[in-house]
Amino acid sequence: MTTLVSRLPLRQALRIDPAAAVAAALGTLLVAPVAAVNGGYSPTSWGWVTLGLAWAGILALVLRADVSIGLLEAIAILALAALVLWSLVSVAWSDDAGASVLSTERLLVYATAIAVAALLVRAQASTALVGGVWAGATLICSYGVLTRMYPDRFLGNAEIAGSRLAQPVGYWNSLGLLAAVGLLVAAGLVSVTRSRLIGAAAAASLVPLALALYFTFSRGASIALAAGAVAVLVLDPRRLRFLVTTLVAGAAPAAAVLKGAHLPALTTLGASASQTASAGSTLMHVALVAGIVAALAGALLVEADRRIEVARAVRVATAVFLVVAVLAGAGAASARYGSPVSIAKRAWHSFTARPPKHSAADLNRRLFTLSNNGRVVLWRVAWRDFQAHPLNGSGAGSYYGVWVQGRSDGTQVRNAHSLYLETLAELGAPGLFLLGLALLAPLAAVARVRKAPLVPVATGAYLAFLIHTGFDWDWQLPGVALAPLLLGAALLAAARPEGRRLHAGTVSRAAAVTVLVVAAGFAVFALVGNRALASTQRATTAQRWAAAESNARRASSLQPWSAEPSRVLGEAKLQQGRLRQARASFRTGLAKNPHDWRLWLDLALASQGKARPAAARRALALNPHSVEIARISTFLRIRL
Repeated sequence: MTTLVSRLPLRQALRIDPAAAVAAALGTLLVAPVAAVNGGYSPTSWGWVTLGLAWAGILALVLRADVSIGLLEAIAILALAALVLWSLVSVAWSDDAGASVLSTERLLVYATAIAVAALLVRAQASTALVGGVWAGATLICSYGVLTRMYPDRFLGNAEIAGSRLAQPVGYWNSLGLLAAVGLLVAAGLVSVTRSRLIGAAAAASLVPLALALYFTFSRGASIALAAGAVAVLVLDPRRLRFLVTTLVAGAAPAAAVLKGAHLPALTTLGASASQTASAGSTLMHVALVAGIVAALAGALLVEADRRIEVARAVRVATAVFLVVAVLAGAGAASARYGSPVSIAKRAWHSFTARPPKHSAADLNRRLFTLSNNGRVVLWRVAWRDFQAHPLNGSGAGSYYGVWVQGRSDGTQVRNAHSLYLETLAELGAPGLFLLGLALLAPLAAVARVRKAPLVPVATGAYLAFLIHTGFDWDWQLPGVALAPLLLGAALLAAARPEGRRLHAGTVSRAAAVTVLVVAAGFAVFALVGNRALASTQRATTAQRWAAAESNARRASSLQPWSAEPSRVLGEAKLQQGRLRQARASFRTGLAKNPHDWRLWLDLALASQGKARPAAARRALALNPHSVEIARISTFLRIRL
């Protein structure tokens, strides 16, 4: 992996390979800054990312003498581009055009990222891209751990000290996935690098990454990590090296996690900020020592790899040992818990059962349950929606409206907690086909370059993402999803020399530049509208009514398809007691989205006489289990 490390003397090793620097910067800058802003969840962050990527791609197309991509890269790019267009076309039949356009904007981030990665990252620099993703994930997880240790000093969980770690991403399970991706890549770096410095740094990073994963208390992320590790062991020809590295370099991080697990202030709900800070200070000392020990272990492992040549017989024996260990473990599990069918039934029962209630609120206990936390219900609603619209779906971003109308209780969610089922529900079978084509292309590349450095660990981390996003909503957090997607791009780039390459001529370059210019223009237009809408919401919260109305009108002119600007404009007028004008704004919004229960409820609040209960009943029909409507049902003069 000469793009990432070197055996040359120090002066020559410090020389920067421009291709590797670009790839590493792309990985770091697309993960850390985006994930740091609430995981990139807000639409106001998407335009900036797409715009920056588009112009980077344009510069590459204009300035590079040779631009070529692999066949699998072309398939992934075209599949994502088609998915973006299909999502945009779904506005025509979607009940919520505004949500459909927003979903398309987020998809455009991913499509542009994969396309630009193909243009910028040379095949020999693919390992540097993997290293950049590791650096970005480590930075985010390290900050997250600091918010847990010192809630009084860092923005984070001061107000809910002792709960699951979510900062700065904003969602604990997705932060856990990012930590799992970082752990796999860090272990892989230690196992393949010839640089003691990189080996020490990667091993030391295992400490904050492991602590971040643990404090999310995410079972799904832990399962994804285990699946990814198994994939690495299956794929990696140097699996013995990876296994030894994981055991040796992972010992100190494991000790730090064990210490954290025995600090009640960090693992129990309800601990005060001062108690958390005291426990965090103790854990920080342990973590620093663990980091030093892990760094030394990493450096020694690299040195040992330089000096010790492992015989083929030992490698074969290791593979046999792993197979025997798996079979022995399966036999022990069968003896203890019954046949595989019995184990599967018990696991399914645990998965579908309600989450257990722990009086001590000990978060450690949740790690040993398989409860789905209501996901099965979410999936059933998505599946029923797909059955109703199998070809075109109900429209991109429409799941929330389907959920509130079809749910059986007042559970509040916006996503189906499964990328694949939500895509089926919103974009139908064609949408899932295009998504699958794009996501599976990197796995097809693995067969060609399985023995290349970091390919097995990148594959394991990518598989962890594919598994985790099947039962969670990581896709809605670009700062998290971009990390494994870039690993997929690295796999595609690594396979480029082994596959058919497509060289860009003058015509194809001009076409690609045109597409990127259009994407950049769309991103700017969307960004201005999203910022205006966000400014309206902030001004309304601060009771700056003139600013709220001005920004809302601007957002409405920039987003004529969306009902949201009319809703926030009407709410600003409602707060000022301007009922007639508020009703007019709400009706304008309902003309664009007659299925928005919030607009009907707002109209009810702004109406008088018989019009009030009539609008309220319409809101209740669209959201039968609304907690908001139930609280003010008497005022609205409706019977639930």
